[in-house]
Amino acid sequence: MRRVHRALAVGLGLFLALHLGNHLAGLAGQETHGAAQEILRLVYRHPLVEPILLAAVAVQAALGIALLARRPRLTLQTVSGGYLALFLAIHLAAVLSARLQGTETDLAFAAAGLHAPAPWPAVFAAYYGLAVLAVFAHLSVPLSRRKPALGRAVLAAGAMVAAALVSLLAGLVVPLAIPPALIAAFP
Repeated sequence: MRRVHRALAVGLGLFLALHLGNHLAGLAGQETHGAAQEILRLVYRHPLVEPILLAAVAVQAALGIALLARRPRLTLQTVSGGYLALFLAIHLAAVLSARLQGTETDLAFAAAGLHAPAPWPAVFAAYYGLAVLAVFAHLSVPLSRRKPALGRAVLAAGAMVAAALVSLLAGLVVPLAIPPALIAAFP
């Protein structure tokens, strides 16, 4: 199980790097994010690629939960992995549901919760920030076993990427145009 989990992590890591890079392209503006997203969607929304990607995410989360069940200890690895499994389940359900309803799942969709009335901004800041931090934390643990300084650097990079992404989504970096209907979805 552990070997398959690691092997899937390599492929999913590539997608995740592209996905986070796409979001971070928003630091240069919403239009830049949209242009990057259009190009990347040609790959990861391709009818042959998307089902494989979604299946890989499901298998990865299931394997992670199974590994956690075998060793139910609270460590940085298990807590970050557990949060990632929860985040992915919620995130994919929200994105796929929105797509089925014809809602564009772009930067405005991701940012809407941070522009809604309280308590949603705090909820979504934690939701996204912890997800990004969890990815880097999960990766930092095996790296720390061989090179502790590298593990710490990856964790610090994760904190910076998480802060940048949440700041971007909150509209603190560049102005974001968010359709009122997206914000109105949050009571």
